[in-house]
Order: sequence, then C-alpha cells, then structure tokens
Amino acid sequence: MMFPTIQQGSTGPDVSTLQAFLKQLGYYSGAIDGDFGPQTKQAVIDFQQAQGLTADGIVGPNTWSKLLNQWRRMTESEEIEEIRSLIDSRMGVGALNQLALEGFVGFGCIRSFYVNKLYGGFQTLMRVKCDPPRGASTAIGYHEVRVIFNRFEDNIENYSIERVSEETGAPEFELPD
Repeated sequence: MMFPTIQQGSTGPDVSTLQAFLKQLGYYSGAIDGDFGPQTKQAVIDFQQAQGLTADGIVGPNTWSKLLNQWRRMTESEEIEEIRSLIDSRMGVGALNQLALEGFVGFGCIRSFYVNKLYGGFQTLMRVKCDPPRGASTAIGYHEVRVIFNRFEDNIENYSIERVSEETGAPEFELPD
C-alpha cells in the first residue's frame, strides 16, 4: 500500500486515512475531514516523537510505515485464545497444515503471536522462527515464517504467509520481541 507524502495544507482521502489512523491510535481527536491543518500536524508530530522518527509533521514513507505497522505481542491468555481460534477455523487449520508441511513445527522452532493495534483483534499474526532454517524447498531454507490472519467478526476470512530468509531479505515489517 503506497501513500503520498502529505503535510499541513494537504487535503483529500489520504489525509482522511491519516486522521483515521491517528484517531484510532489516540493521537488525534479532531474531525476526520480530509484537511491537514494544525491539529493534524500536531498529532503527526506527537506520533513521530513516540515512534522515534524525525518529528517534522510531514508524513512520508517512514511515518506511513510506522502508522501501518502497529503490532504488539499478545499476552499469554490472548495466545491461548488465538490457538483455540485457529484450531476451530478451517482457514486456521489450513495455515497450520501449511506450516507443518514446510517443517515449521517441533523442536528448534519458537512461536509467538501478535495483534495489530490498528485493527484490533481483526488482524493477528503468528510468527515461527526455526533454527536450523526449514522449508518445503531444498533450495532455500527459511529462518522465519509469518502468517497474518484477517478476520470478520469471529471468522478467519483469509491468511497470508511471508517466508523470511537470507535470500528473500528482511521481513516486510519489524515486530516487537
């Protein structure tokens, strides 16, 4: 998803999207009106400072990336509920089967779960890191697999898998450890 660089004086749907994200994260309390005014600029600066970015009020690629990447590690009780949810869902079982087929289960693998603060419980992520690298292909071994689950109400609607190795490069986004 690519967004243009915007700043005070910008208008339009990208500004509305920015305002909605900032509002959901608690940085903006104004109207979602598509007008990048002083209140939106201050919210951007506050967000940038909290994220360790250059706090200039200009929303470029780095700020968009941080806005869209709002993952937090699940608590132990949330992880238990997530595992139950995966086992009770056809899509969840499908993703787990894919991980098993690629050897991302068992000893040497560490599993962790995350929830996207921007989307609440409607987007979750399961990360599996293995040592030594594994995978269905003998040509490439993956150090890490990430499965993102998208939900509607209580149902997993779809999932996507990202495989991480030296050959594929860095993951699409950072996760807190």
